Amino acid sequence: MASRPHRAAAPGWRGESYRAPFALGAALAIFAVLPFVSRGAGGGALGLFHPLAQVEGFLSCFLVGFIFTFVPRWTLTPAPATWEMTAALALPTACVLSAWAGRGELAHALWLALSAVVLQFTIRRVRASRERPVPAVLVWVPLAILAGAGGALLSALAPLVAATSAPGAWVIGRGLLAQGFVAGLVLGVAGVLVPQLTRGEHAPDVRDPARLRRATALHALAALAFFGSFPIEVLVNAPLGMAIRALVATGVLVLAAGIHRAPTLPGVHRQLVLIGAWLVPGGFWLAALAPTLRTAALHVVFVGGFTQLTLALSAHVVLSGGGRSQPLDESAWRARALAALIALAFGARLLAAIDLARIPFWLAVAGAAFVAAILAWAALVRPVHQGVGR
Repeated sequence: MASRPHRAAAPGWRGESYRAPFALGAALAIFAVLPFVSRGAGGGALGLFHPLAQVEGFLSCFLVGFIFTFVPRWTLTPAPATWEMTAALALPTACVLSAWAGRGELAHALWLALSAVVLQFTIRRVRASRERPVPAVLVWVPLAILAGAGGALLSALAPLVAATSAPGAWVIGRGLLAQGFVAGLVLGVAGVLVPQLTRGEHAPDVRDPARLRRATALHALAALAFFGSFPIEVLVNAPLGMAIRALVATGVLVLAAGIHRAPTLPGVHRQLVLIGAWLVPGGFWLAALAPTLRTAALHVVFVGGFTQLTLALSAHVVLSGGGRSQPLDESAWRARALAALIALAFGARLLAAIDLARIPFWLAVAGAAFVAAILAWAALVRPVHQGVGR
């Protein structure tokens, strides 16, 4: 346990390495939807800015915060170094500003640098772990980062290759980055955190090396099928690619995270976690079974799944880490407001994909509700700053 004093001795911004990335991610999340709230003003090319700001800014910050927090805890290794924390804050900000300026290739290049920082952080600590085996499901973390890096590379290089092959390469790259990277990390992190958060169950401590290798290999094969579904979707058959994605996500979340089991611990945030976990494969299934609703289905995944999971899990991490879990356990009004606002953002975004005559209106409603949900999240986690040391 030599690394625990190492982690405790780290300054607050490194010892509690979720705080700064979460705060930055919340700010970038609001920035990412402002063009919708302002009915399209600003943000350069909206089709470029919004998805890059959401994935390479908002979601990347929160996911890095989770990785920087839980990988050291599981591997009993030191907290992130100063340069790693600095990169984790500077690079997503630069990505979003580059996207705002319409420099998509630069944004992808900066995000590739971020993925390299996080990948080496993860691999070095997993390899250094000797005291505690790492759960097999966490193999999704480095594989998702690699998939996202490959997607960013394809997206950046596609305009430079022959025009006949560039569109397909760009679509595959965008899918790997926007869906594959985030979904892969969600599957890995959820496999550990969802049982603990919703039912108080910790990941099994598998000490048999052969059994651990087999389980890790099975997850790696599942990840290969999941990330392989993106070229299948573009080059072979779109519903088939989505169906593979849906099947793998459902299997991992049921078998590893146990999302088919109801929460046994109190709190609205635990219900949000479970609903969000179901909406990830649910959105993929909707896209596979109703291809004409693909845009709406992907927003089921992103708003209902990724965003809901991110905000609920991060609220638990912040308040539990600060010793202030009471607002969560009592299902405070802030948690209920967060749930209602996410539902409003989710519903309005679906209506934008259905009520085509009023797309700008519904996008503005969804954007305003999304901003309000982020502010509700901030109000929910704010008591931790007032309660520490009392």
